[in-house]
Amino acid sequence: MIKCSSSAFKAVLVIGLVYSQNLSAENFTSAKVLDWPEASQEALFQNSITMIGIVASQVKPDIARCIDKWYGADEALGKKRYDEIRSALEKYPEYHPQAIVLAVVQKACGKFAS
Repeated sequence: MIKCSSSAFKAVLVIGLVYSQNLSAENFTSAKVLDWPEASQEALFQNSITMIGIVASQVKPDIARCIDKWYGADEALGKKRYDEIRSALEKYPEYHPQAIVLAVVQKACGKFAS
């Protein structure tokens, strides 16, 4: 049986999540996401927040704990966070939506860079 390291698994998971969405930075804007059904928007938000949390758990554990509290406490709180993200997407419709999600998370929990 083949065993893979935890780090390798996480790297493959992140790559799969990023590329499975088939979203390039070119021509993919927040405005386009706002045209999607709400369930599709929330799937993008959830995937983006999960990826941010995975990275944070490896480089900034304090930010990862904040993300867990900010987003993961309960379903109602998650829905409130989606509304916050939608508001930011509306404010910056020309930007890539995953950059907006990252900015919203960093505003709540701190920046990854020192």
